[in-house]
Amino acid sequence: MRWLLPNIISAFDNVYSGWILWNLFLAAIPLLLSFSLFRRQSLANRWFLAACVLVGIIGVLGLGPRIPRVMQGLYNLLRDNSSPISGFELLWLLAVTAFAGLLSLKIFKTKQDPQGWLWWVGLVVFLVFLPNAPYVLTDIIHLIRGTSSGQIRILVVALVFIPLHAAAILLGFEAYVISILNLAAYLKQHGAKAMVLPLELTIHALSAVGIYLGRFLRFNSWDLVVDPTGVIAYTLDALTSKQPAAVIFVTFLILASLYWVMKQITLGLKLRIRYARQGIDVLD
Repeated sequence: MRWLLPNIISAFDNVYSGWILWNLFLAAIPLLLSFSLFRRQSLANRWFLAACVLVGIIGVLGLGPRIPRVMQGLYNLLRDNSSPISGFELLWLLAVTAFAGLLSLKIFKTKQDPQGWLWWVGLVVFLVFLPNAPYVLTDIIHLIRGTSSGQIRILVVALVFIPLHAAAILLGFEAYVISILNLAAYLKQHGAKAMVLPLELTIHALSAVGIYLGRFLRFNSWDLVVDPTGVIAYTLDALTSKQPAAVIFVTFLILASLYWVMKQITLGLKLRIRYARQGIDVLD
């Protein structure tokens, strides 16, 4: 069995390049924002800060294997003489990234009216990053590519990569479910229970569009800030073309169906934990 570990390390280096941790990091951003914006009272400051540190560590570890590719991309961007504004765009992108990271902490600590301008900015950032959570469903393509290449042994695939993919997809999509449930709880507390279902369906539709733009057109969440006109143009083109529109519609159906199933499981587990704390046996 000594050959097993080298094969696993080689498979990660050649096929995966840290995508699992990086995508989980992106999925956790809207989850943290949902607690900051909608359910601040349900999470103590120390636990929220601990979660932020953990998510930050996951992001650093996920970015590590991609640093050479990122540095090469930045180098090419700065050397592009045909686009004199590229340096400004780079600085703007870094500023937006830092702002998104600090916004959650600021909202969590503030005592101002939750309907203030900062809350609305946080809501926009939350909605922009939310499609990153269900996006992990499409990362099954990494497993298909890795196994079809013949580089990974069958035993490694069965014992490591299939369970790893299943766990990553489950965690990422669960972040999506909890984020929306936090938003639903906020709406119910403010007397807008009737808006929950329409808003859930709207979020699924917007996430389906975001997943298409990310997986097939390779846009990122921050492209809405760096290149908003390009994102809007490609989105309108996708919605008015038969094949992209069909893909988006099928994705919407998948998201809505999986969300409903995971929502029932999540709420059932929450109820089970509540019963356990009260000493109630659910089988009685």
